[in-house]
Amino acid sequence: MSARRSPQTERLVDVIELLSAPPGRSESLTDLAAALDIDKTTLYPMLTELTRVGWVVKHPSAKTYQLGPALARIGGAAEAGIAELAPTADALSSLAESTGKQCCVVVPSGGDLVVAKVQSAIADDTGGLQLRPGDRVGFSPPLGAVLVAWSSAASVDAWLERNPQLAEHHSRYRDILVAVRRRHYAVEQYPSAVAGFNDMAASATGPNSYGSRRTSRFTEGQQSRLGADILVGAIDDHARYRPLSVNAPIFGAGGRPVGALCALDASAPITGSQLVELGELVSSVADDVTSRLGGRAPYRRAGG
Repeated sequence: MSARRSPQTERLVDVIELLSAPPGRSESLTDLAAALDIDKTTLYPMLTELTRVGWVVKHPSAKTYQLGPALARIGGAAEAGIAELAPTADALSSLAESTGKQCCVVVPSGGDLVVAKVQSAIADDTGGLQLRPGDRVGFSPPLGAVLVAWSSAASVDAWLERNPQLAEHHSRYRDILVAVRRRHYAVEQYPSAVAGFNDMAASATGPNSYGSRRTSRFTEGQQSRLGADILVGAIDDHARYRPLSVNAPIFGAGGRPVGALCALDASAPITGSQLVELGELVSSVADDVTSRLGGRAPYRRAGG
């Protein structure tokens, strides 16, 4: 069942997201209306209700709006909801420092994957693909191989069928899933039209991208820019690759993947041997997270 989008709800989300970056941001009604391209007569009742419930506070003299204390309580509840991912925080920091890259954890959410945590090697990193917690990634070819590789044949079939446009590549993708299981990590590389992808990334995930617009642009960009060739199968030590994401599974107690640890966005091409080294590092860190979660990787013997 596909849900209809609600413009009113999307506007509320946009207000909250806009006021969240940078932290402490405050805006007048006029500036908010201009930034969101909403009439002030439409926006004002929304701000009034957000203020009434404490999601937003209004400065008594400056008449500006900023995020309110009720959202701190809600944020705390959200943090508690993903407390099981707490062991990934140190792993992300370590991986980001070791690789010099932005790193993230993604988890399944409905029919998609959602970014749960993000860590950059550089403070205030503004280059490349700027993911945020809550960003959604399509769980359909060519994305999500790192998780579906450990699934049943029926689940693999269902994943392949989510993108009919790539039906002619199903046989190759099945071979790649075998390679992912063998080496314990997956690789997505930049598409051949790198410039077009970079333009999409800047538009979809840049500092002025937020709320429903960000989600729409990011999802549409994945569909339009990521073709069959981005998913890497066998790695040639002497070839050159520019990885978009190198990701390894995190397993739960039942031996099923509960998420993936990802190192993102190589700034320049690297050799296949360097890619293998990076993949093995990401896989090793992901295995450590699995152990700390009390999980079990299907390729490791009990006690090993």
